[in-house]
Amino acid sequence: MARAFAGSGVPTYTNRVGSMWTTFFQKGPVTDYASAKRSDTKQYAKYFHGLLERGVYVAPSQFEAGFVSLAHSRRDLDKTIAAAKGALAAL
Repeated sequence: MARAFAGSGVPTYTNRVGSMWTTFFQKGPVTDYASAKRSDTKQYAKYFHGLLERGVYVAPSQFEAGFVSLAHSRRDLDKTIAAAKGALAAL
């Protein structure tokens, strides 16, 4: 996913702890509520709907976290990465 975001040219910043992550649509680190509020929520909404159209469901807000678990197969991850690349390209 990091490569998909980096290759898209869309300004994003991802915070991650273990298998939990949140991607914000903005340049630079997000360290608190004030920096999180500078994120482009409309851009995230377009990304979210682009993923849905490609069969991938993530948190509907960039103020929520996503999780990867053992229930996700390599195939699931590959599908998610491909969907993210497509959704980002459509932005």
